[in-house]
Amino acid sequence: MFSKIKLIHLILIFFSFIYLISLYPVFSTGDGGGLAVSAYMLGIAHPPGYPFYTELGKLFSFIPVGNIGSRIALISVLFSILSLYMVYLITKIFIIKITNDEQYIEIFSVIPVVFLAVSYSYYFNSVVIKFYTLNLFLIIILFYIGLKSLIERNLNYKYMLTASFLLGLGTSIHHTSLLISLPLLFVGFIYFKNFVKWLLPAVLFFILGFLVNLHLYIRSQVDAFTAAHKAENFEKFVAMILRKFYGSGSSLDAPVSALGTGEGLYYSLKNILYLFNINFSFAFIFFLLLGFITLFRKDKKIFLYTLIAFIMYSLILAKITLSEPFTIGMLYVGANQYFLPALAFFSIISSLGIYYGFIFIKNQKMEFTYKIVPKILVVFPLVFLIGRLNETNNFNNWVPYYHGKDLLAITPISSIFSTYGDNHTFELWYVKILGRFRDDICHLTSHYYNNTNWRIEGCKPKDIYKNNIPEFFQGNVQSIMEKKRFLSSVNLAPEHPFYNFVKIKPLLYAFFWLKKDDNTPEEWFDNLNISKFKFLTPEVCLNHNTDDIFTFEMCKFFSNSYLVMASSIKPAIRLNELVVDADISYGSFKAPFKLTIYVSPQNQSFLEMFKAIRAYNDYSQSYLIPEELENIVK
Repeated sequence: MFSKIKLIHLILIFFSFIYLISLYPVFSTGDGGGLAVSAYMLGIAHPPGYPFYTELGKLFSFIPVGNIGSRIALISVLFSILSLYMVYLITKIFIIKITNDEQYIEIFSVIPVVFLAVSYSYYFNSVVIKFYTLNLFLIIILFYIGLKSLIERNLNYKYMLTASFLLGLGTSIHHTSLLISLPLLFVGFIYFKNFVKWLLPAVLFFILGFLVNLHLYIRSQVDAFTAAHKAENFEKFVAMILRKFYGSGSSLDAPVSALGTGEGLYYSLKNILYLFNINFSFAFIFFLLLGFITLFRKDKKIFLYTLIAFIMYSLILAKITLSEPFTIGMLYVGANQYFLPALAFFSIISSLGIYYGFIFIKNQKMEFTYKIVPKILVVFPLVFLIGRLNETNNFNNWVPYYHGKDLLAITPISSIFSTYGDNHTFELWYVKILGRFRDDICHLTSHYYNNTNWRIEGCKPKDIYKNNIPEFFQGNVQSIMEKKRFLSSVNLAPEHPFYNFVKIKPLLYAFFWLKKDDNTPEEWFDNLNISKFKFLTPEVCLNHNTDDIFTFEMCKFFSNSYLVMASSIKPAIRLNELVVDADISYGSFKAPFKLTIYVSPQNQSFLEMFKAIRAYNDYSQSYLIPEELENIVK
């Protein structure tokens, strides 16, 4: 039995183990908490809703091992491993096309798998609650179908109908999957007669795959959990599918505006090259070109097909998403996630160039070299695992869990707690809705900082909260503020509608929203901060093994607790007064947050802890941050 185990099987088992031990203990930062809740509740995630991922997540939630978040995270691991196997199969087809020497086909088909598996972005996305490895698997399966058609010199109707169904299904995962349509149309153009013959059934199969999106409409009718918007009628259904929620960043507007002009082409090229370099190194660019030359010489149709696919998922996608100077958000939200297909194609094609170079060495009769080189190329990438285990290993990253849990723990009984944006909202959804922690707190969220259009997914079932906090449902927010029962993760900037009407008082790393004329003595807030301090879990921000900027961001918020504690302690003799500016940014808005601290031996330890957490979670330590951004993020 063991004699039938191939090298690829051993490698896939090895990386399955590595990815499994690198998962977050509960749920990941970013969209992780929101996607987990949407899946478990069989609801609707943020636009475009990701219904297939949601349904798949619900299925995985039944696995009788681990917590709900870690079960759903297994989707990323599974489809990461399956995608690596597809990389192996596609590379094997290419190498067989190049040579008849079976001695080296297997080992050189494995080389791109190992290089891709240890690349930063691939590793990162394999261990979080996200849909990008699932999306990659779909894209690479579609590429494989087109490649098989070219190899067999025939557009088999089974291939065409399968590809059409998967393209339709792709609309329910991530819209970048549709970029594979152009290379597939190239195959259809080559076999035009069969393409036309099966076009109508293909359209029907596409619609059949697309029907998964009806999940959005059906679940909207029963008031299921929705992260952002419902799709209860045709207009809202279309708006959800096309991501109209994001305005100029919608699935139609973004490509049209980006591809309509040559503006930003320089940054698109610069940024995609940076992404290739940070994941592989510029040395591979040479092998990439050599690989394309090899394909061109062996089969021009396969060369064009592969070139179109690579350009679509590198330069074209970069033109849509990376056509400006890098920002932290663009790096980690766009570049680090959207370009897994580009990295997969890059590794495959580069491996062909490496193989071509190997053949050259072999033909020079350098026997020792050509016997040892393939083995070195398989083992060498594993050196980078040391870096990955220090950068993207999340086995002890409890930050998103305890950041949310502690936030709820310090909140008074029967309170309203509002959040803005993604990170605070998604973590509280998970801890409160799935963890069933603090059911007495009504959690509101607003997607935009400069309005108060709150969603009340964290206040369901409404009947309970209407009895528990009736003032809110009667529209009497002032009464809740008078009782000191309205809190938020948000400090207010002038752009916020409540800025001129509300007084802000910090509760560690949360904020009381009070009536402007509130005259509660400062001592009351100081004593409350001191008494609530025992609920904080500071160690999670000082021992996680990740350079994830969302983790850093959470810890940056958390560190302000120590400034608040330092300001809450009023020494008898006030000699050294320190005014600390700890402004908090919410997207493009910055909320002022200044504290007066009387430095003394009694609060010195809090200031030191603040500095320690900030230093450990400095953005500039992130692996992806280029040199030109390091000074900006420090």
